[in-house]
Amino acid sequence: MKLFGTDGIRGRYGIYPITPSSMLQMGWCVGTVCREQHPRLSKILIGRDTRISGHVIESAITSGLLSAGLDVSNLGPVPTPAVSYFCRTTDAIAGVVISASHNPAHDNGVKLINSDGSKASDQFQYSIERMMQQPLAISNSVRLGKVSRIEDAVEQYSSYLCSTAETSLHGLRIVVDCANGASYRIAPKVLIALGADVISVGVNPDGYNINHQCGSTNPEFIQQQTIDHAADVGIALDGDGDRVVMVDRQGNLLNGDQLLFVIAMARKRDNRLAGGVVGTLMSNIGLERALSDHGIPFERTDVGDRYISDRLMQLGWNLGGEQSGHILNGETGVPGDGIAAVLEILSEIKNTGRSLHQLVEGIQLVPQVTVNVRLQNRTAPLSQLDLGHWPQVGRALEEAELELNSCGRVLLRASGTEPIIRVLVEGDQDKNIEQIANNVADAVREESHLNV
Repeated sequence: MKLFGTDGIRGRYGIYPITPSSMLQMGWCVGTVCREQHPRLSKILIGRDTRISGHVIESAITSGLLSAGLDVSNLGPVPTPAVSYFCRTTDAIAGVVISASHNPAHDNGVKLINSDGSKASDQFQYSIERMMQQPLAISNSVRLGKVSRIEDAVEQYSSYLCSTAETSLHGLRIVVDCANGASYRIAPKVLIALGADVISVGVNPDGYNINHQCGSTNPEFIQQQTIDHAADVGIALDGDGDRVVMVDRQGNLLNGDQLLFVIAMARKRDNRLAGGVVGTLMSNIGLERALSDHGIPFERTDVGDRYISDRLMQLGWNLGGEQSGHILNGETGVPGDGIAAVLEILSEIKNTGRSLHQLVEGIQLVPQVTVNVRLQNRTAPLSQLDLGHWPQVGRALEEAELELNSCGRVLLRASGTEPIIRVLVEGDQDKNIEQIANNVADAVREESHLNV
């Protein structure tokens, strides 16, 4: 059974594979594979977000790792990029992140991090999946690992982020929404330390309210908060802090494509942009056009920051990201860090004296509609979408492309984290893209019960 999707394992707590017993097995499998690959090293890091189920999963995975003879250092509630940072700066074999990112509180998941801070490879994940079919072996007590806690993880990572900032933020009034998630202590701490006037919201996690009516996937909240507090900038992170969206002082929402443009232009001006920018299949064509106007190359990958990171490494470039707000800042070496991306944009505001609204004037996004079709008879993610088995959907796609007449595009993809098929239609102003998207989505709904 395939466990890993686009971004690790994810699902509803209490339903396989997000159960205490399977997470115990997962810890043992991760520990055993790491032991085989790195026999001289013995420590694994664990970080989590603020979900109530994270305590159970952390205990189960820790027990599995200890049973495999590995030592465990717990970081507590910290953003995903913090786990990447500690993997790079300590002698850890790997890191485990317990989080379902932007999903509701009843979900949870596991992401695996390499010792260099990057996301685990497909090959490593396949090794884990194969081992999950084997019985857990009980080790002699003298071979068990030990557990410890890095008590100052928040302070260490906050200090690191502050060290990457290019300028003081004095004079900026900022509202930051931490989604009641893993960044609830770090994000306000960093912004305040850099001199900003900070209003913090979404910083009271109770185990159940992560991403609830707040955070980057519920941007209406930060838009209203920015206006209500007359702030210069609004910032909304997701539950595990690896994605971000921003709001200008007029309350306009700016997505990852627009933030990528701002960072790319700043780096190009200062000769800090290595090559070009890597986006995904979901990136708005307006980003590609705007970058092209300034002589900046642009490439697309499959959806997922892991694929962006791999392509950046292949090309030797240092900037990429997703429309959803994953910004991969190659200069800092920490993939998908929402706070690091924010600091770079805030520095550009301070250095140029221009507002966030003015900084994005150079990019005109093309109208884009995404319809998510949830498959009611599935609880697990889809690994692929073979249109050869979806003839009705194939016909709907052909009709959509004819109607767009080369003035847009249609993208159909299976989510790697949820049982959802995403229908994206992009086109110029004169195209009825919402109706086109709904027509394709209707075909998916009608035919899906035959294919899942």
